[in-house]
Amino acid sequence: MNPIVVVGAGVTGCVIANGLAKKGYKVLLIEKESKPGGLAKTFRYDGYSFDIGPHRFFTNKERISEFIKKTLKDDCNIISRHSEVYFLGKYYCWPLRPTVAFKLPVALSFKSAWDLILMQIRQNIKHADTFEDYILKNYGPSLYNAFFKGYTEKFLGYPPSDIHSRWAKESIQRTIIDERMASRNLFDILKLFFVFKPLKTEFIYPAQGTDIFCTRLISEMTHYDTDILMDSSIKYLSTSENRIDEVYVNNESIKPEKVIWTGPLYRICNLLDVPYDGLEYLSLVVFNIELKNTIKKDFQWCYYGDKDIVFSRVTIPRVFSKALIPDGKSSLCVEITCRTYDDMWNNPERYTGKVKNDLLKVDLIKKVDEIGNIHIEKIINAYPIYKVDYAQKLKTAMNNLDRFENLQLAGRTALFWYNNMDDSIENGLNILENITKRENESITVGK
Repeated sequence: MNPIVVVGAGVTGCVIANGLAKKGYKVLLIEKESKPGGLAKTFRYDGYSFDIGPHRFFTNKERISEFIKKTLKDDCNIISRHSEVYFLGKYYCWPLRPTVAFKLPVALSFKSAWDLILMQIRQNIKHADTFEDYILKNYGPSLYNAFFKGYTEKFLGYPPSDIHSRWAKESIQRTIIDERMASRNLFDILKLFFVFKPLKTEFIYPAQGTDIFCTRLISEMTHYDTDILMDSSIKYLSTSENRIDEVYVNNESIKPEKVIWTGPLYRICNLLDVPYDGLEYLSLVVFNIELKNTIKKDFQWCYYGDKDIVFSRVTIPRVFSKALIPDGKSSLCVEITCRTYDDMWNNPERYTGKVKNDLLKVDLIKKVDEIGNIHIEKIINAYPIYKVDYAQKLKTAMNNLDRFENLQLAGRTALFWYNNMDDSIENGLNILENITKRENESITVGK
């Protein structure tokens, strides 16, 4: 039996490879990095551990929840959510609470209240195709101009008028989480907060870091017919008409039964010489900062929209788990989005001073002397960019790849999908079920 080749040892790839191995399939897992996890990996240095920004396991689907708990076993720590947003020089709880209205500048509070009235009068008048349209329609111009516009331009590097409305829907829904508020406008959200007590959102978090999830899945695979190649990349794919015949990796040729690709979409298009129409990814530079003492802030993560502040989000690892830091210490994961051709990507050390000064500015540290070692990590292809015309371009690329009958795209990066880890797990489990179902159907027909 030829192996099923799974490319990428991120969350989706590990779920699929693990499940196939347990079902008796011969599996070859290929990962370009030296350790698993993908965008959910954990960096460790001398007692300090850092995820790539805030990662946590959350789902309302029992099947996914049971899979997470079964994989993590006794390492399922439950933590309550606490995130914030920083704008106009102050910290506010996010998602918004009605009490925020009393903390905002008076002029902005009145303008936002007037926006709410106008939004109810004008609702459904304009179809929201862009990020700008969606926020103006659902949150009003005051909050759009005060936070959403600046944050989006800073984070994505494009004006909101160039970004598809789906980015707004997905990003807001993923930060709010409470399903009663999914795809609702500001007026609906505030009504829910006044009428109902906000749900207490709780996450599962493995004490030693998010990558424990993928590490355990891979560890289980070693008991089955599985080969795992780390620090390895596919150099070439040989094809004939509508199949991938050979995979070339580490100077070897492998004949695959099937190829499940979780790497970047543009990479598989290039390997198969398929036209790829300009879909873009956003990359990250993270400054993993060791602090010599504790800090007073207790949010898990916070968004920063001010253009004068170099970073867009900061995570405090100890609020996820005290096991991620030495006793009496703290740490910060500082995220800066960029492209691989930016100076930030190519010379990130030049921005260390700016990062330190901005941490002082937003009151995360009291003095620069509190900072110990700073570890700079580069994360390529961290986010798909949903430009206004992305949907048609994505459809074209997918149609071009559909002719390869033994190729399956999966996961966040291959599907050009802005998702969370629970979505990736579900995607992997669905693919497993489909492969098994088709196998059983073919056996039945053969009989």
